[in-house]
Amino acid sequence: MTNSFSLLLSRVSVIMLLTLISLGCKKNDDTVAMPQTITDRVQEDSQFTILKAAVVYGGVSDALKAGNLTLFAPTDSAFQASGISIPAILNMSRDQVRNLVLYHVLYGAVQSTQIPTGQKSVEMASKGIAFVTNTSNGPIYVNNAKLTRTNIAVANGYIHTINRVLTPSTGNLLMTIQSNANLTFLAAAIKRITTSNPTLVASLSNTTNNVTIFAPNDAAFKADSRYNTISAIESADAQTLSNTLLYHATSGLLFSNQLQTGTLTSLYNSNRFTLTVTSSQTTVKGNKNQTSATIKQTDLPMSNGVIHIIDQVLQP
Repeated sequence: MTNSFSLLLSRVSVIMLLTLISLGCKKNDDTVAMPQTITDRVQEDSQFTILKAAVVYGGVSDALKAGNLTLFAPTDSAFQASGISIPAILNMSRDQVRNLVLYHVLYGAVQSTQIPTGQKSVEMASKGIAFVTNTSNGPIYVNNAKLTRTNIAVANGYIHTINRVLTPSTGNLLMTIQSNANLTFLAAAIKRITTSNPTLVASLSNTTNNVTIFAPNDAAFKADSRYNTISAIESADAQTLSNTLLYHATSGLLFSNQLQTGTLTSLYNSNRFTLTVTSSQTTVKGNKNQTSATIKQTDLPMSNGVIHIIDQVLQP
C-alpha cells in the first residue's frame, strides 16, 4: 500500500510540474516574448523541454533574466544522452537542480569567437569550476560537452547548445575523493602516504597544476590481494603504495572526449600506461596488469583536475 501510494504521489508530482510548465509558458499562437531573455528562449524553444523543467523546478527563472549571461544549454537529446529525464530531476532536491542549472551559466555575455584558443578554467554562476577548451579550427568544449550551436543571441546574453549535461564540480581532487562513497579505499591509501609523499597529497588539493586521475573504486581495491581491506592499506609499505597511486595520475586535464588510444605518461617516474578507446568504452591497462581496467564513470570535474573511476588497481 505504501509503495503504491508513493508511486501515485510521484506520478502526480510529475503531472503537476508538467502542467505548471505548460501553463506558465503558454502564449497566444502569434505572441512571443520580446525582447527575449534566456528564460524566455528556454521556455519557448521545443528542444529545451527538459531544461525548462529543471529551470522551473530549481527556481532559477528570474536568475536567467539577469543581464550579461551566457548559458551552455543542454538540449533534450543532451539530457537523454546523459541519462537524465524529468522524473529524475524531480527526484533531486531543488537545491541540487538549482546548482545543476547554474553550473551551465557563465557571468558575462560571451560569443564563441571571444573564447581564446586552448584550455581555460572559468567560474560558473554556481561557483563551481568548469574548463573551456577551444581547439584550433575545431570544436569548442565545456568539460566533456561539445558546443553544437553557438551564438544564439537573446536580450541578456548568448546561448550555446551543448550535447551533454555538465556534472557540477565539487571542490578539489582531494576533497572529492574523501567524500565519495565509492572511493573510501583510495581515500585511505592517500591518508596512508601523507607523511611519505606530501607532494602528491598537496597536488591533489592545490590549484597550481591540473591532474587527471584514473581512480580505482572500492571494488577494485577489494579485488587486489595487496589492498583488499582498509587494514591492509593502513599497514602497507608507504613508498610502494605511493608509487602505485602516482601511477594512476597524469599531468594536465583529459576529459573523455580527449582520451585516445595510445599510452599516457604517469606521475610515477614517467612510467606509462595504455588506453584503448572504442565507441562503446575506454579501458586502461597497467604494465603488469593481466587484463585492462574499464572506466566505469567519466568526467568528474574538480577545481584542479578531473577524475575517471576505474574497476582495477593499475600495476606499474
